[in-house]
Amino acid sequence: MKIEILGTGCKSCDMLYANVETALNKTGLAGKSELSKTGDIDYFAKMGLFTTPGLVIDGELISSGRVLDEERIVEILTARADSK
Repeated sequence: MKIEILGTGCKSCDMLYANVETALNKTGLAGKSELSKTGDIDYFAKMGLFTTPGLVIDGELISSGRVLDEERIVEILTARADSK
């Protein structure tokens, strides 16, 4: 699973990244997933992101403009892993 945090390095972006890291560890997907951050504004536009932070999983914009909590991220990751 490829997970990207889209943001310019603000506190909210960093918090979302940390929450995703924790969720990956809780689900056991940490070793099976690639987590990265990008601040490329052109990429934001390409993905349809107009308010940061953004969460992209496997090329799909999942969330924009808010920091999802760990529990919600666990739900999303589990659902996506089960569907594969």
